[in-house]
Amino acid sequence: MEQMKEFLLVTTPTARQFDGIWEVEWALEGEIFEIKKTKFKGVLLVKCKDAKKAAEMIRDYETSAIHRAIPFDRYVNTDKDLIIIEAADVALPKIFKSDTFAVRCKKRGKANFKSQDLEREIGAKIVEATGAKVDLENPDIKFIIQIIDKKTGISILRKEEIIRKDVLEEENRKKDIQTEVALSAL
Repeated sequence: MEQMKEFLLVTTPTARQFDGIWEVEWALEGEIFEIKKTKFKGVLLVKCKDAKKAAEMIRDYETSAIHRAIPFDRYVNTDKDLIIIEAADVALPKIFKSDTFAVRCKKRGKANFKSQDLEREIGAKIVEATGAKVDLENPDIKFIIQIIDKKTGISILRKEEIIRKDVLEEENRKKDIQTEVALSAL
């Protein structure tokens, strides 16, 4: 059996985390995976064989609780120097001089550095190594760093690869159910 060694981050509204777990299970039916809740509500990790394929399956599956699905290129210990080294290693084959990019870091938990400092350092390394330009407003590529306490996910995604879904909020969900019940009574 192939090893599950890739990770995918899935986010949900905090009150819909368990709905999100079910939706991941349904979307990935037939695949080998493991869902791990984190200590942060609304943040799930999916361990699988192919994170990009799993993210695409979630994108293509109709969901109401999943907000984002981010496949990680690397999943490393939360150490600033290690993150910078791994980030540069991931960036070199994927970012070219003609590209624009932005580095975005979301930090959950305690780390002994600021997200913005990490963004700047990684961005400077990428510019130095590739000659690509930074564009914080409309980049071709988003370099995403997700710090989840003692572990960090590193991901490089082009615009079309970013998976962001509409979430049906609890209040709208209740109204939809009430409407369905009223219509079924007719």
